[in-house]
Amino acid sequence: MELIDALPKNMQTDPDIIKFITEDFQTKIFKKGDLISKQDQYNRHVYFVTHGLLRSFYYENGKEITTKFYTEGQLLANTDTLFQNNTTRYNFAAVEESTVKFCNYAKLEELCAVSLESANFSRFVLGNIITQLTERISSLQFLTAKEKYLKLIHENPNIILRAPLGMIASYLGISQETLSRIRSEI
Repeated sequence: MELIDALPKNMQTDPDIIKFITEDFQTKIFKKGDLISKQDQYNRHVYFVTHGLLRSFYYENGKEITTKFYTEGQLLANTDTLFQNNTTRYNFAAVEESTVKFCNYAKLEELCAVSLESANFSRFVLGNIITQLTERISSLQFLTAKEKYLKLIHENPNIILRAPLGMIASYLGISQETLSRIRSEI
């Protein structure tokens, strides 16, 4: 999937946006397990998954805790670095070989000054990232483990085939045994 295809159909794209997407975004292929962004570093990039599966995670007591999966057509960024100028707490890694487009956030900020359409494009990118964070927080606060699992497979039906069950259990905040029990009930 290309970034231009992920834009809402009602969003006007002017030549400046097309130029920005084609010239300021770089493309890189990451192998399974490659780290894209490392914790305790500054990362001011915005990423778009063209193909593949990524995840964000952090370490707690020596364990990897998965916080989000990102599939084709999704945007991601280390918001703690972008908006607070802190080193990031999170890692981004490829769960499978993935093609990712990325640009420096400063370039996206510069684009805002070009035109109203460009500012709307920037608002779309940031709004998308913030919406994902809000949905994740709501899921953690209000859904049971079974509801979180059902939501995950509804949004990403083939996630079970693409991500190891340990990562999925970690994302749901449950043990692999509990995940197996939930899966057997469905």
